[in-house]
Amino acid sequence: MQFTPLEGLRNPAVLIAFSGWNDAANAASDLLSHVIDSYPGDDAGVIDDERFYDFQATRPELHRAADGPWVEWPAIRIRVVHHPDRDLVVMLGPEPSLLWRTFARELISRVQQVEPDLVVFIGALLSDTPHTRPLPVGVYTSDPRLEQRLSLKPGEYEGPTGMIGVASQQMLQSRIPAASVWVSVPHYVSSPPNPKAQDALLTELEGVLHVSLDHKAMPEEAARWTNAVDELSQQDPDIAEYIGQLEEARDQEEVQGATGDTIAAELEKFLRRRRRES
Repeated sequence: MQFTPLEGLRNPAVLIAFSGWNDAANAASDLLSHVIDSYPGDDAGVIDDERFYDFQATRPELHRAADGPWVEWPAIRIRVVHHPDRDLVVMLGPEPSLLWRTFARELISRVQQVEPDLVVFIGALLSDTPHTRPLPVGVYTSDPRLEQRLSLKPGEYEGPTGMIGVASQQMLQSRIPAASVWVSVPHYVSSPPNPKAQDALLTELEGVLHVSLDHKAMPEEAARWTNAVDELSQQDPDIAEYIGQLEEARDQEEVQGATGDTIAAELEKFLRRRRRES
């Protein structure tokens, strides 16, 4: 297979998502699959060392084609996406099971070939957020230079982490500008797909990358998803009552947390959506 070299790219940014623990409702990996499908691009390599995966935990997949069956092994696949404004190098695949420090070094070596302006990890987590409200999205970094440059929140999380946390810290030590974008997914409706979470991530990613991205039918799919969850939840009074409690708590948090900066940020997102729809 021929691969595109990771050099000579136009103001490149790297987008990375791992399916698994970091990816509630598959929102992060489905989002990057959407970005790949929305623009022309070229395959640029894989990270497929079998030492990184426990195949009983992350199973290979059997496919059938006209010329016979074939096995797709777990791997991180790299693709250069040619957005009209800049090149995006997408790295997508299952979170590794083993040898995380070795894997992180391999990942960083591939990123360094790109010499990116920015690396963005995409993640999704389960939380007590109601499906009827905009799903919260946060952008974080541990890089003080990037925090100042993009007016990002400092990463303050402590506790168990996944490959996003490990690789982010490795990139900080290697002086690679890296941030992470996380969407909160309602824990009571965690089955994929979740187009509302994907759309929220995509809107936030536009602001981080300073480009407009093709949402296609995602907003309409998100509205249909919300209506479907509404219908299901109304069939169970206990669930409907619980969602009402989440809505009340969320609305109170938004009122208490409203500042000039947060209102301006939400207004900017609203205007981006209006420009996209017009």
